[in-house]
Amino acid sequence: MRCLAEQHLVAAKLVRKNGATRTGAERELFIRKSNSFLVCARLSAEDRGGVSLDHFEWLSLTPDWNVIEEQVLRLAPPYIDGPSLVPGDDVHQ
Repeated sequence: MRCLAEQHLVAAKLVRKNGATRTGAERELFIRKSNSFLVCARLSAEDRGGVSLDHFEWLSLTPDWNVIEEQVLRLAPPYIDGPSLVPGDDVHQ
């Protein structure tokens, strides 16, 4: 199952937060892992309107997450293939 951009963003923020207690090379590793999740967020958002990472602070331990959060909030709702959550509303009739 593919992850949504929202899920990748949460993972990126969590990894970066966990890296805050580290120092040196270990801290850098957490930042790089977080950046990988950000790239995944951008890629998974392509078919829903896209997310630009142009103005994101890639090397900061505490970047301005609003740069991406606002874009993710504007994404089109994801398509989820599954049964309706509304009782009696069967789309696959």
